Amino acid sequence: MMLKIKNLINSILEDEVSSRGIKFRLPAPVAVGGAEDPLWAELKLLHPWMKMPRELLDGARSVIVFALPISDEAIRSNISGDEPSFEWLRDYVVANDILWNASYKLAEYLKNLGYNSLPLRPTHDFDDVELRASWSHRHAGYVCGLGTFGLNNLLITERGCAVRICTVITEAPIERSERPTHEYCLAKLGYSCDACLRRCPIGALNDWKSMKGKCYERLLSFAEKWPILGKADACGKCSVGIPCATEIPRAIRKS
Repeated sequence: MMLKIKNLINSILEDEVSSRGIKFRLPAPVAVGGAEDPLWAELKLLHPWMKMPRELLDGARSVIVFALPISDEAIRSNISGDEPSFEWLRDYVVANDILWNASYKLAEYLKNLGYNSLPLRPTHDFDDVELRASWSHRHAGYVCGLGTFGLNNLLITERGCAVRICTVITEAPIERSERPTHEYCLAKLGYSCDACLRRCPIGALNDWKSMKGKCYERLLSFAEKWPILGKADACGKCSVGIPCATEIPRAIRKS
């Protein structure tokens, strides 16, 4: 069923993308984890406000996480300058809409097979005072094997960290994905690299605990500047123009 789910997700995404006029970098990475995985409990200890899969869906057995890679056009356009490019903000808003549609359709497909399923919105479902959510797609992606975390605290997938991520929790029993056998972050792999930290125009990643409020205020200012796009509260500077270990040949990674 794993391969069928991956193919279905990418088929849905291809249909969604084809009508938007944006060349998102399909195919999308997909991973499936178990609702019973002990890493959920470890995550709960670190972040008590986060929900576990079975707190959101009683009887959950599998957690499906998938990422829509942002277009090369948007990535290239967002490397220079301190403010996010129009193309990046456009991709951010459109990707969120695509992911929500895709997760809803996937959940409906599973429901029709007899498995209760819950799609979770890709964003804008968080406490905007505490700046934290009861569900983290990034952390879910880590638990399920979609990627590993970088110094920028973004999930680095096999397609990099310039992606948007979504989750569907389901009662369906689906084959589990294997987690990556190595770090995708160069710094965590032992290389001298802090490129993502230096990419932040306000240095927020050097002291995230004290700077996350300022980062969020900055994101809201971009949404106000581009109301025509929808809620474009994004930046993405720390996810573009940086290397990652997925680009290093396997033989070098092992040495």
